[in-house]
Amino acid sequence: MVPGESVQQLTTENTTLKRRVQQLSKEHRALQERLEGARSNLRFADKRIADLEAHVLELQQTP
Repeated sequence: MVPGESVQQLTTENTTLKRRVQQLSKEHRALQERLEGARSNLRFADKRIADLEAHVLELQQTP
């Protein structure tokens, strides 16, 4: 291999890896946003379930 070719190969590989890192970072951010949304939905559902359970208990205690 000629020294110039190895530098070109390394430069190409480096560029490819940088693009891959950017792609993975973008995917990571998207997944983080989805995870936060899912956690928010879960907190809402937990609160709603607790409210409904309290309401059922109130109804059971009413003559």
